[in-house]
Amino acid sequence: MIRCAIIPAFNAADRLSATLADVAPFVDHMVVVDDGSTDHTSEVAQAHERTHVVRQARQGPGGAVFAGLGYARRLDADYAVIVDADGQMDATQIPELFALLNEDVDLVRGSRLEQTSGGDTMPWLRRFAASALTLPSSFCARTAIRDPLSGFVALRLSKAPAYLWRGFGYPMHLSAAVASQGGRIEHRAVPSRYPESGVSHHGLHRAPAVLLALVLALRERWR
Repeated sequence: MIRCAIIPAFNAADRLSATLADVAPFVDHMVVVDDGSTDHTSEVAQAHERTHVVRQARQGPGGAVFAGLGYARRLDADYAVIVDADGQMDATQIPELFALLNEDVDLVRGSRLEQTSGGDTMPWLRRFAASALTLPSSFCARTAIRDPLSGFVALRLSKAPAYLWRGFGYPMHLSAAVASQGGRIEHRAVPSRYPESGVSHHGLHRAPAVLLALVLALRERWR
């Protein structure tokens, strides 16, 4: 089985190298999608072995993930894990996500909201949004979604969607799209790694994009 990490990156040059070093032991390939960066993100990625770089004009996190999924399929990968470039996700959890993928499970979602996940360190705005979106996201995916905005997921690439919302909130659309194909979804408690100050760069200005993602997820529900 070929395992691939998809790493969407936007102006992440100062953090990307450490992230790639953390992720590399757990996958066969790493695909860094430089989503319109104006720094040296691509150059940093190219310096690492087994790393493929996709450069594109700015589309948003979902657009970067979608491009990475397409590239991973061209590498004949069977499974992919999505990892943010900023080191926010604990790479040591990657084997645990992959381990839950089997013939009956197609998408494993890292959940920061479990009692054992350390979710209390999440910035309050993200925590509030994630909690508020749990019920509608679960309805769209036809199953319980416990941390709808978590982008730390592993999936079977044969269940990757033919289209993915380009902007923020794309994890909700991804879950609903996998479910619409009959895919089964499981969860794994993962720690959140945020500053103790709880500062979040995802403010209320992201709300329209997240709501559009929810609308697209609802459309998947009725397929």
